[in-house]
Amino acid sequence: MDGVVGERVAALCGELSRWPELATMIHDAGALPQLSELLALLADRADPDERHVVALIDVIEEACAGQGLPALTRRVPSLPPGTGATTGAIAGWTCPLGRCSRVVLQDETPHPPTCAAALSDVGRMKPYSPGLR
Repeated sequence: MDGVVGERVAALCGELSRWPELATMIHDAGALPQLSELLALLADRADPDERHVVALIDVIEEACAGQGLPALTRRVPSLPPGTGATTGAIAGWTCPLGRCSRVVLQDETPHPPTCAAALSDVGRMKPYSPGLR
């Protein structure tokens, strides 16, 4: 796989390995069939069709963005411990515009950080909570 596709796969695999509850979020978002197919393709000895891998990753990423977790496969978002355990609790903040992959964890600051590009809501980042839609 080319570098960009490989990086996206690496980011997703890394997050799934670190945070098994992410699979539940993907399931809840309706993209579990795509995740299952992607993992099967990656585990197969044959080289997968990169276009198909990208299409599956795009569906997974779009589903996750709908759950409040943008750009999941474009960098490592460092999901916090207990992400799946306390639905409704704010785990951190993400870009309010959905334009970047910035994630600020509640462990880093107890107050919503600012977004330089956001014009509304006084430039505050959007709260991320598992299950928040």
